[in-house]
Amino acid sequence: PCLVTHRIPIRQSTRSPTVSSGPPLSSVQSEDPSLLLSRAPLPLLSTRFPRMQVSENEEQLGYGSKRFIGAVADKYLAKYGESSKLFEDPSWTKTKADIVASALLDWGRSSGATVYTHWFQPLGANGLRHGGTGQVHNHMFTFGKDGQPKWEFSGGELLKGETDGSSYPNGGLRATHTAGAYTALDPNSAIFMIDDTIFVPTCFVSWHGDALDEKTPLLRAEEALSTECSRLLKIMGHTTAGVQQNIGLEQEFFLVPREAYATRADLQLAGRTLLGCGAARGQEMCDHYMGPLNQHALAAIREMQSEAFKLGIPLRTRHREVAPGQY
Repeated sequence: PCLVTHRIPIRQSTRSPTVSSGPPLSSVQSEDPSLLLSRAPLPLLSTRFPRMQVSENEEQLGYGSKRFIGAVADKYLAKYGESSKLFEDPSWTKTKADIVASALLDWGRSSGATVYTHWFQPLGANGLRHGGTGQVHNHMFTFGKDGQPKWEFSGGELLKGETDGSSYPNGGLRATHTAGAYTALDPNSAIFMIDDTIFVPTCFVSWHGDALDEKTPLLRAEEALSTECSRLLKIMGHTTAGVQQNIGLEQEFFLVPREAYATRADLQLAGRTLLGCGAARGQEMCDHYMGPLNQHALAAIREMQSEAFKLGIPLRTRHREVAPGQY
């Protein structure tokens, strides 16, 4: 309907996602509005993501339902006489780990999650192999002599794990044959669920405490910065228990039609353009951050944000970038 009302000009591009059915939108701009509504592929958005009043359907949408904090955690911790407030003090890892593990097991069973994993970012996950997280999945049940599932998840299993660290880059911190590596829960990060798996954010270190991941150096840097900033503030006449750092992230990405991706060996192997001619168009009047999103791109982004909201990840802004297919 907005296309009919505002007459937004649409240009076809060989780099834009193709429409599987119906005529090109540019060919129906001058047609009767009823034909536009019946022939243009607008139901792609309205069918999969119908407009609704968010305040009345938060439970239906599942906002925050896959993150074990707040009301979600309260529901399962109450059985053991606790609440989500215990997460405000990291010392729960020393005194109440078994309680949290039992509550997580109940959460998983009620949500169809039978697996847990210690989730970490090994060295090289940032810059070398993007998104290459480390995880080993373990089921939270075995079968008893009667053939029925026997459920068990302890505080020890929640807090730490041991794995083979020989395959991860380590910068010469240790010899390859000293393969032991250890995961330890990070109480600063919330536990979350994806499909049938409960993800426990952890740090990843060697036997001697050498960092084998991206998170441990970050946490150590945050602690050092907090200590030194507190010292500086004290000299300036301000007393503080510590200093927190905040960062606003922007994730830029390209959306490429599946059919086009299948013909590009460079995109499949290197994840970027290595061959081919320049972009189909340069920077034109319609190519700017405030331009309307391609409707197929918007459908993909809506699906991403739906999953992010379930995990309690806030997404404040969505917009185009200048390059073709970039958002």
